Amino acid sequence: MSEELKYHPIRDPNSGMVQAVSPIPADWEVTEASDSPVYIAGPDGIKVYRTETAQFSYSDDPFMQQTIVQTGNRLAPVLTLEQILEQQVRPAAEAQGYRFTERYPIPEIEGFWQRFLAAMVQTGTRRQVRGLGTEWTDGQGTRAFISIVQAVFQDPQSVRWTLQTTVLEAPNDRFEEATADYLYALGNTEINPQWQQMMNGSLVGQMRANEAFHQQMMEQSRAAHRQRMAAIEAQGAAARSVGQTYSDILDINHAGYLSRSDMNSSGHSAAIDAIGERTLIGNHETGEHYTVPSGSKYYWVSNDGSYLGTDNALYDPRTDSRINDLEWTKFVAER
Repeated sequence: MSEELKYHPIRDPNSGMVQAVSPIPADWEVTEASDSPVYIAGPDGIKVYRTETAQFSYSDDPFMQQTIVQTGNRLAPVLTLEQILEQQVRPAAEAQGYRFTERYPIPEIEGFWQRFLAAMVQTGTRRQVRGLGTEWTDGQGTRAFISIVQAVFQDPQSVRWTLQTTVLEAPNDRFEEATADYLYALGNTEINPQWQQMMNGSLVGQMRANEAFHQQMMEQSRAAHRQRMAAIEAQGAAARSVGQTYSDILDINHAGYLSRSDMNSSGHSAAIDAIGERTLIGNHETGEHYTVPSGSKYYWVSNDGSYLGTDNALYDPRTDSRINDLEWTKFVAER
């Protein structure tokens, strides 16, 4: 590890306040320009690239799943570090010409994030940090270290998790020292307590706003579901055609009203549906399933219990001014 160090201040890009300081080698230079892919450059081609961050959310509640999607978040269950390595990191590294060599724990980085999370507002949410260090070689004199850090936030309704990956590249003869310097810098980064206090205050306000918004979105999803059920109940056995209503819409092959008898039950089978030229459609976010006339690739169901089928993957009734006064939900053909 390098003997001469300097303390690099990390500033909050929004407030300009110093949020932390990290001890880095004296001959490493930090690139302040945010559009540069290289965050730190050292002698002899040592490079630390900017951290890539992705955020995901998941819930077993179908209405919460719909809320997650509607709020623009990525829906995905929590993956293990091994799954992340094999499914995401390895393909990306190999595409850049790197070959995997080894993996190991990174307690330095885990320790930093555990200290950071411990200083956050305690809300009853379970928090966990996992880290994995991986090494790679291109076989041409350059090696790479890729850190994988996952933070998981579990509450009674859902789980949120963040994935961060950072890449360090160095020549073979500088790699071991550069990696040790990088891990030391992260493990000994000191958070500015005044900045964290400010962020904790912002977090409390944001959490309250998010909770209210998510509750509103979930209630809207449930309301749309109840409206569909009420409309189907009111129609009873009368299968009223709405073909004329949609007759002038391009690529609509089937249109009509859902009925109770069209709902999937344990007594239905794929064979019966095939004989009767029926298709089972479903929406995994709401848990609803219906059987409708076959012949379309895509189906949309409205909150008044009507449906339409189309072969046009780009058609979306929510953007069609003739019928977007209804709330439409996309269903997929399951058999």
